[in-house]
Amino acid sequence: MIHNIAHRGASAYEPENTLRAFERAIELGATMMELDIHLSSDGHLMVIHDPDLARTTNGSGLVPQYTRAEIQRLDAGQGEKIPTLAEVIDLVRGRAELYIEMKGQHTPGPMVEVLRATRFVDQAIAGSFYPWLPQKAKFLEPSLRTSILVGASDREIDYVDWALAVDADYVHPCWERAAPEPHTLLTPEVIGAIRRRNLGIILWHEERPSELQELVKLDVDGICTNTPDVLASILRAAGS
Repeated sequence: MIHNIAHRGASAYEPENTLRAFERAIELGATMMELDIHLSSDGHLMVIHDPDLARTTNGSGLVPQYTRAEIQRLDAGQGEKIPTLAEVIDLVRGRAELYIEMKGQHTPGPMVEVLRATRFVDQAIAGSFYPWLPQKAKFLEPSLRTSILVGASDREIDYVDWALAVDADYVHPCWERAAPEPHTLLTPEVIGAIRRRNLGIILWHEERPSELQELVKLDVDGICTNTPDVLASILRAAGS
């Protein structure tokens, strides 16, 4: 089964990384929610992509400069607030899994604590562009699935060995802007090299139906998308 991973929730339709976006994504057929975490000044894991509040809220300044209460007084769009990781878990429990991208440098420890406290470790994957963050998360909780995110500029490095070095379970190519048809970069040789090392494969966020139709033909474990309804329709048609 290929996971339909809603990138920041159903972010094509709702304010990204909000409970409204995650609820909508489940309604549209997503099986996993991708979200981003930063730490507030009082140690809460806030679900927001940027370290700065300005792009997605009516506030400004950096997330670590404010408490949870201060951050949650802001409007994240359509009256939504920035949720905590625990609040998202409460929303999706029994309906979807989580794919957590660790943005803040001090997030692995608090994230593992929340996942343990909520008994959600086995329903989450934790990843990052910074390989030492999933490495630390895996050290703290060996049963947690982890991934490394690979940017387009890193395609030429040996990211498979990189993943193995930090004991990751998945490689996540983020190559959506690497070519007019980025699926062509996922050759049988590339996929085979990853699978031979017993690593899973999660793909970048993709919204173009023509690209999604090609990606679902590949031996991958999940595809991130801002439009989980489009991917759900394509998966149904493909019998995946």
